[in-house]
Amino acid sequence: MNLASRKHMPSVLGHTYTTSYTKRLFTLLALIGLPLISACSHNAIQQSSTPLNTQSVSDETDASNSKIKELLNAEFILQREGPNKAFEPFYELAQQSGDTELIQRLTYIAVVSQNDLNIERSANLWLSEVPTAEAAYALKLQVLTKNNRTEEVTTLLINAIRYKVSLRFLPAYLEDNVRDNDQVSTIEAAIAELPPESKNNQYVQLSQAHILLLSGEYKAAIETAERLLIRVNSEKTEALYLILAFSQKNLGQIDNAVKTLQAAAERFPQNSRILVPLMDFLVDNNQTKSAVDTFQQANLATPEKLQVGINLMRTLLEYEKPQLTINIANDLPKEQLGLSDQIEFLRAIALAQLGKSSQAINVMQKVGGTLRTNATNQIALWLYEQGKEADINTMVLDRTHREDIPEQIAAISQIHEENGNSRLSYELLNEALFLFPESDALRYQKALLADALGQWDVTESELKTLLAKDPENPQYLNALGYTLLVRTQRIDEAMVYIESAYEKADSDPAIIDSLGWVFFLKGELEQSSYYLKKAWSILPDAEIAAHYGESLWKQRHYKEAIEIWKTALESSPDTPLLLDTIKRLSPSLLEESQQDTPS
Repeated sequence: MNLASRKHMPSVLGHTYTTSYTKRLFTLLALIGLPLISACSHNAIQQSSTPLNTQSVSDETDASNSKIKELLNAEFILQREGPNKAFEPFYELAQQSGDTELIQRLTYIAVVSQNDLNIERSANLWLSEVPTAEAAYALKLQVLTKNNRTEEVTTLLINAIRYKVSLRFLPAYLEDNVRDNDQVSTIEAAIAELPPESKNNQYVQLSQAHILLLSGEYKAAIETAERLLIRVNSEKTEALYLILAFSQKNLGQIDNAVKTLQAAAERFPQNSRILVPLMDFLVDNNQTKSAVDTFQQANLATPEKLQVGINLMRTLLEYEKPQLTINIANDLPKEQLGLSDQIEFLRAIALAQLGKSSQAINVMQKVGGTLRTNATNQIALWLYEQGKEADINTMVLDRTHREDIPEQIAAISQIHEENGNSRLSYELLNEALFLFPESDALRYQKALLADALGQWDVTESELKTLLAKDPENPQYLNALGYTLLVRTQRIDEAMVYIESAYEKADSDPAIIDSLGWVFFLKGELEQSSYYLKKAWSILPDAEIAAHYGESLWKQRHYKEAIEIWKTALESSPDTPLLLDTIKRLSPSLLEESQQDTPS
């Protein structure tokens, strides 16, 4: 199957029943991590109370004391040096004793160590003593699949089936890793190698149905899921209904998908993992009232009610149902458990959709937390729509936390420039630098923007300030060198900065381009073409194409130059430097390009 064509399942499917299973697994591992000293001591007392001969009692007591001492030493290593150091002492004790509790303790240590080899060794030891240990199969599957050991995955599944171990860990692990194509491929290949009787296992078939869905084979996924739903004595999991519903929806069978999820909601009442896609599908199927009714009738705990409501708000906004979005926001529990920023963000978007941009801005002003930057950007866009762009800079500086200033200023500067307001962008950078003069990121942004505005003396001054603090920075060196190269006659001075940058970052295409261009301006054309070709091979950028093409043209390699420019025009037809270069040297190429462009 073509992995590139796989459609990722929505996250709601990725956590259907795996959460509870994974929780059970790690609860077990946590429990088996409890100290074992008391159990060993108790065993020693029981043994010494048995009426044996004196020598036997003495030998057993010595052996037991020795084991206790070794276990204490292993525990000491675990506490002082961590799980990786403690694994070997515990492994030796567990291997010698064959004690299941100690092996489980070892497995816990292996999992905490996050060492695949340790996890596999402990799982193997566990299975050698208890071949029906489901948790051990689950852990070993994880290691084998992550390392693409397909044949061993197949063998592991066959052994689990032979010992009548539930394979529920297989679809659980698949769901947790649907975005890892390599792991999905390994599981798919392992299932393909199973004998026919093993492929009939319900959890193997459930995994196969999920893989078919991921691969876009929706009809086959539907057939497999439907067979499992009517099969007697098979577990009817949430995942099964979700796989069927999403497959139906992807084939355009939205009515069937809704019915499938409604049936699932009856089987799993008040289950948010079913309710979320059900409401999404209802809205998509023009059954918005049913979606809202479903939400209002759901008897969910406050955390789930909030999450399901937020998801419904997003969906309603996507389908431009702003008033219903606001109604849902008003119906949410008053205790919002840290989710108020998400709710108010969506409420503000809904108000904007209703044409109430001033109210939207007032609501969005209250949004903070992780959504603060997004909220600030959105307010800026609305202020542009209202013609109040002059208010943006003050708003940004008032709202933004100190640690977020460089990133936020960069985003707002881009909004200004996209709206043809480079001056406002420059003013914002100046104001921000006045408040945060230590910010190198802001100063570098200002230097580059000053160049674009023709204030080259400011660019030079700011870059020299940056280099005084960080004289080895190749980006600063290159920016200053290139500015001097194209804005002044100080070519030799520019060369010093650019060569210094190249010494520090000889694979950076921007720096290589600068070096090639300085050689061009010095008339060293072969050297120029060498470096410009190298830059072009790393990054086929329009400005590099302009330089490289001109160097070739100067050497009368006209056809090569035109090919370079044609390639660049296809991807970047509006780059000023490229267009200016072609206009000077081969204007007919632009005429041909315009004729070839569909009107």
